[in-house]
Amino acid sequence: MPKPSESRLLIERIAALEQFVSAIKEAQAAADYHRSEVVDLSIINAESAISEAVKSLAQYDRLQTSKSLNVAWFYAKFAQDILAAEATEHILGQDTFLDLVETQKHLHDWFQHTMERLEKRLLSYEGELLDANQDENRDENEDEKEEAK
Repeated sequence: MPKPSESRLLIERIAALEQFVSAIKEAQAAADYHRSEVVDLSIINAESAISEAVKSLAQYDRLQTSKSLNVAWFYAKFAQDILAAEATEHILGQDTFLDLVETQKHLHDWFQHTMERLEKRLLSYEGELLDANQDENRDENEDEKEEAK
């Protein structure tokens, strides 16, 4: 079971990501010159990952919650970057949008490869965090024992 401070931090991350995705959705709706399917798909994936994070948090699975939040951030940031690039194209008057719909399989494969790479990095960081957390818990237990004396 995560500590209250850990749960609060995860809840704050969930709320921040929900606000971020909401801002991207508003920007997408305001872009009346073009509706990007890639941005729409990334938003859907980000919202799905946020839902998974909430479910994991309810099950006290801190690692899965953190992983799902990282996935959500990845999709949301990708959507924001594509939206920004398309806005730039529109402002420059080139209207050559970055719709990658015809290569969705390629995009999916690229996402999958990138997520696998990020998961490997995340696992190494989580291992370091768990080690640090165990050291902290050990120190707290020793402090409690000394206070009890």
